Amino acid sequence: MATAGERDVKANGISIHCRIDGTEGAPWITFSNSLATDLHMWDAQAEAFGRDYQLLRYDFRGHGGTDVTSPPYDLALLAADLIGLWDALGIEQGHYVGLSIGGAMGLELVTSYPERVLSAAICDARCRSTQYHLEGWAGRIEAVLAGGMEAMVEEFTGGWFTPAADPADVDKIAAMIRATDLDGFRGGVAAVAGVDHEARLGDIQCPALFLAGTEDVGDFPKQAVDMHEAVPGSALVLLERAAHLCNMERSDAFNEALRDFLASQ
Repeated sequence: MATAGERDVKANGISIHCRIDGTEGAPWITFSNSLATDLHMWDAQAEAFGRDYQLLRYDFRGHGGTDVTSPPYDLALLAADLIGLWDALGIEQGHYVGLSIGGAMGLELVTSYPERVLSAAICDARCRSTQYHLEGWAGRIEAVLAGGMEAMVEEFTGGWFTPAADPADVDKIAAMIRATDLDGFRGGVAAVAGVDHEARLGDIQCPALFLAGTEDVGDFPKQAVDMHEAVPGSALVLLERAAHLCNMERSDAFNEALRDFLASQ
């Protein structure tokens, strides 16, 4: 049985940094981060759900305290990393919550490893990329190659939060962006830019929640609606007055929506 605390775990050929909290013996929830962040983007959820669940937060490959390997990465590799982490920790099944690239990876997880996932909350994520998205990511890679991760701080924090966001949350994420390894970022970009799960949405069998902030830039709210319509029986929540990192900016509303979804299983 996995014990509470922060640790590094060998899985799928790398060392994965993770943290376990919550109530031993309760159902598991795994939280998976956005690009250029670490497991502490879920601090508000760890506080809210620990009494009723066991919680696993982790840094995906190339991010936070997890090993960096040479880019590119893909969603299948990142999903295999998590399955390896679950195996190493003795987690047979659990609920999954992923945001941004974590949400895209969740689509890979529920379609490739359906027997391991009790439910999935796919938050502010895309199921498909377009040429426009690919060109945008290529431009960001050029920017960080020229100016380091500092080149992403203003763009990401400006798009990931509304102007009304708590400055402490913005500063917290800015520090995570600056600390992200360049190769880890490039690997993550390759994975999220290559998302192509639209044709596999009909294969999702577990209960699913699609959630997005209404003020998220780009087409994230629209894709949440599209995914909801493609997955029979799924739930849809659009959080007002929230952008990309709605789990931080509107943590109370996010937690309520997630709690209601989990209680309905």
